[in-house]
Amino acid sequence: MKKLLLLCVVILATSCDYLSNGVAEKTKFPGKFKKNTIEFKNNTILLTSGYTKSTTEDFKRRINKLDDASKFKKIALQELEKIEHKKVDYEIFTHQNNVENYIFVYACDFYKLDEHRAARVVASLNDQLKDESSVQDVKYKRIHGRYFFTPTSKVVKLKYLKAFKAQKKFQTEYIVASKNGGIGLSISNLEDVDFENSIKRLAVK
Repeated sequence: MKKLLLLCVVILATSCDYLSNGVAEKTKFPGKFKKNTIEFKNNTILLTSGYTKSTTEDFKRRINKLDDASKFKKIALQELEKIEHKKVDYEIFTHQNNVENYIFVYACDFYKLDEHRAARVVASLNDQLKDESSVQDVKYKRIHGRYFFTPTSKVVKLKYLKAFKAQKKFQTEYIVASKNGGIGLSISNLEDVDFENSIKRLAVK
């Protein structure tokens, strides 16, 4: 009886270890979704762990604590100002360990996207950001632009790199058209994370 009980314990422990190292490792999403979820205009986007919603004031405060030698300190504030000038609803999400990893999500014009319209949107956005980088005195490199569907949305994506000497930052712009209208996401990340898989899983209420 004791041997049978011991065998059951071993099997159970092995199964738990398999699940924790197998199934759980396949997802980047945390168990507690709420604090890592963008809820905006009836759209839900699940983020990886570490990202939380931030106020504008807290974002500015954390950015201003960065080393003045950081080229991207000023650029982050300029990007926020650009969103504010749109005079639309927006929200900010930042990584708790590094404020230079942030997401601006905002309401934007609804685009009736098809392949040709999406290509024009990508080209126009690319030209705009390239000109903007020239003013900011940073190098600009387009990584890729694409158009894709999800079950509920049509999405335009433009990913690019901004660099200044040894400093570099990956940025991704999304325009998402769904039945709820249009939303934009501007993602800035040091680790080359663009959240495309999260956008693909976007849920619409």
